[in-house]
Amino acid sequence: MKPCRSASAPCLALILLSTAWVSAAEVNPPTLTDPRLEISLFAAEPDIVTPIGIAVDSHGRIFVVESHTHFPKPDYPGPKFDRVKMFQDTKGTGKPDKISIFADGFYHAMNLAFASNGDLYLSHRNGVIALHDRDGDGVSESRTTILQMNTPGDYPHDGIGSMTFSPDGWLYVGLGENLGEKYTLRGSDGSSHSGGGEGGNIFRCRLDGSHLELVATGFWNPFATAFNRSGHLFAVDNDPDSRPPCRLLDVVEGGDYGFKFRYGRSGLHPFVAWNGELPGTLPMMSGTGEAPSGLLDCNRARLPREYADMLLVTSWGDHYLEAYRPVPLGASLRAERKILAQGDQWFRPVGIATGPDGVIYITDWVDHDYSVHGKGRIWRLTVKPGVAAQRAADKPEPVRANPARSRMLKLLRDDAAGEYAELERALSDNDPFIRSAAVYALTRPVYREKIFQAIGSNNPGVRLGALLVLRRARYDQPVPILDKLLADPDPQVRLIAVVWTGEEKLTALASRLNGVLSAGPVSPLLFQAYAAAAQFLAKANPASATATASAEQQLLSNPSASAAVQALVLDMEAKADDAGALAILTAAQHRGDVQLRIEAVRSLAASTNAQVAGELKAIALDRRNAPDLRAEAVLALANRPAAELEALAGLLNDPAEPVRVEVARAFRMVALDAPIRRALEKAADRERLRAGDERFNQELQIALHPPGTAAAASDPRSSGRQSAQASIGTDQSRLTSAATLGSGSSASADRPASDEDWRKALAGPGDVKIGRRVFFSPVVGCARCHRIEGRGGQVGPDLSVVAIASGREKLMQSILHPSLDIAPQFVTHEITTRDQQTYAGVLAGIEADGSVTLMTADGKGMLIPGKEIVSNVPSKTSLMPEGLAAALTVQDFRDLMAFLLSRI
Repeated sequence: MKPCRSASAPCLALILLSTAWVSAAEVNPPTLTDPRLEISLFAAEPDIVTPIGIAVDSHGRIFVVESHTHFPKPDYPGPKFDRVKMFQDTKGTGKPDKISIFADGFYHAMNLAFASNGDLYLSHRNGVIALHDRDGDGVSESRTTILQMNTPGDYPHDGIGSMTFSPDGWLYVGLGENLGEKYTLRGSDGSSHSGGGEGGNIFRCRLDGSHLELVATGFWNPFATAFNRSGHLFAVDNDPDSRPPCRLLDVVEGGDYGFKFRYGRSGLHPFVAWNGELPGTLPMMSGTGEAPSGLLDCNRARLPREYADMLLVTSWGDHYLEAYRPVPLGASLRAERKILAQGDQWFRPVGIATGPDGVIYITDWVDHDYSVHGKGRIWRLTVKPGVAAQRAADKPEPVRANPARSRMLKLLRDDAAGEYAELERALSDNDPFIRSAAVYALTRPVYREKIFQAIGSNNPGVRLGALLVLRRARYDQPVPILDKLLADPDPQVRLIAVVWTGEEKLTALASRLNGVLSAGPVSPLLFQAYAAAAQFLAKANPASATATASAEQQLLSNPSASAAVQALVLDMEAKADDAGALAILTAAQHRGDVQLRIEAVRSLAASTNAQVAGELKAIALDRRNAPDLRAEAVLALANRPAAELEALAGLLNDPAEPVRVEVARAFRMVALDAPIRRALEKAADRERLRAGDERFNQELQIALHPPGTAAAASDPRSSGRQSAQASIGTDQSRLTSAATLGSGSSASADRPASDEDWRKALAGPGDVKIGRRVFFSPVVGCARCHRIEGRGGQVGPDLSVVAIASGREKLMQSILHPSLDIAPQFVTHEITTRDQQTYAGVLAGIEADGSVTLMTADGKGMLIPGKEIVSNVPSKTSLMPEGLAAALTVQDFRDLMAFLLSRI
């Protein structure tokens, strides 16, 4: 990290800045859902640009971090460093009449918070600083380092970000995932914590930076935190690349919230949890909007009475101000989201704070561009005149007792041998927060011998809890214990045993790993964890791979294994070679297992093996097979050359609609081939003579009349026959043909022409199974960049659980206008090197020396040495091409939406 410059009082002597107002008429304010509230523009550029953190002091002065170091472009005019601006509304007009610089010279400054002694604390990417204004002149004349982090990580906002002060005087700070880089966070007294790869953490220390302690772990980036009057610590946590939603969390001491960066950015690794899926991890209170960045306890604001105890959250990515009412659930809380304000694409709320008068202030980054860009706003949220309102903090009411919460807090403090019995009982409790508290307390040395005995308990909850205790305590001789528990009859015990074995790469247990699959029921998560552990051990000791492969084969013939688990086994084997999947398709004992055979077909879709192609054709042509199986076989063949696909032409007259539709869609890739063209035309003639097959008819029309052609101007068959003479024998020409199909507007007269038209059209029913085939169809191309169920590309986000955070409108917009709102981690970067070469792709990694790994549109990674990079400029255009809807019939779009909305 570049050090913060020391700023002397003379160079910052209360510089009053001009107040050049942006007219409120030029800005669209967010729309409020509560008519009793009003929101107005407090300040805007040039008085404030790219604001982040905000805090209000006891005099009502507003302090804001103005960022100038967050990915500045080469032509950015400056300043070179971040600064803290102070705004004063001395006349009570709702607009600042005095604007000055309180402090400057910061690099990657993030958030602000006032301590009880009046000092303003500032967090920056690699530390926390206290800014002192001892003479009260509105200029910070000195500063003290509270916390300092040493790390090679330098991504601006995944380091230290959030800050809040607890009622009992501790400073709590949040650390993001730091791109998995090693770090040491050090307090003022030498207390420290080191890590790397474990994900984000929340720490606490005294106001002077002493007594640094780890509070909780397992976050992605807890960018904002806040306490309420009940003593609950809340955090908003941004989500991994492919595991939505972002989270509102009840943070407890010793809590593990599941995420570990060392297993990748997607969040989908089986060793990672996001909502308490793994034993020992804790669930969220609620999902939030995209990129939550600010958090406010409503008790501090002047609002109508029913807002008491609610929380406000800013959603940078969804343009929302959200409200949550926490309600008790066991020892923790749950909450439901209510949208309080909705802005347009230029509303990017970040920080939120309130002052002594209860007025709420919200900083607004404005643009989706991560680079500092010269735009910015501050909004002012108040009740309308005459509306009854109060600051709940001024009239405190008794806090309702929660016995479960009280029990959890007591368990966290237990440290005497006589308290073991209660702690052991808590290991089997139904409440994950109670179990977490017990595990945390039992890591204390006083309980170690009891924990060894608990490993042999007849109670599976106690065995599981004891295992979690030893893992958390980093017990250094786990092999004898895991040797036994890998074959435990309880699947949850086996799950944690296999996770521990894999994450520590305990190769001594390679021969025992198969016990995980044979000791009892195997869930999909357990099998995925087993497979991940097997991979880790195989890398450490290749000889172990043979034994695990044998165990996987046994699962395929085990009648007690679920279809979901067998599908996972099959997919893993098919990725290694085609033999396993072919065996499923040809074996007589599997003919009646349609779903298993479908999974085998899907696993073979990328195969170039001639035997595979022959088997897939046979399946597609055999009417005795289930229609969905046949349609999947057609889809698996869709990337084959035209000469091979001609054998399927007769299926355009098949009695099964799924088969007809899939053949017509596959033929779009090779519609210039003469025999296929003739087959499509004959099918279209037949369709004109019969009604009621709208899905199939739409496929025929888009195949025969590619978007952008003037179908009504002349006989399409004549132009089609002439075009059919063109050679399209190579893969490149076939891809070019497919791109042409997606480049214009449909020839259909009733094709939607606007967003509103599409909303109406998409209100019709869709088919999830067919939608899946649309997603994986090469003519549509979704799977070239996106993955679902472990299949597809890796350039864009994994969409396996996309519907958790994306509704119908958001999905529709992302397809119709992919560049309108690009998630920051998938922004295209254009990198120019010293030899004047330019490369474009998504950032897949940033090294400490400035080297960058780009994921290009073809899914390949490219490492560009830092010393060769001249410029790195984020693009406003998505790698996801415009015009994707043109490659979809209306029914395709409905089916695709139905499929994506089923992904939860």
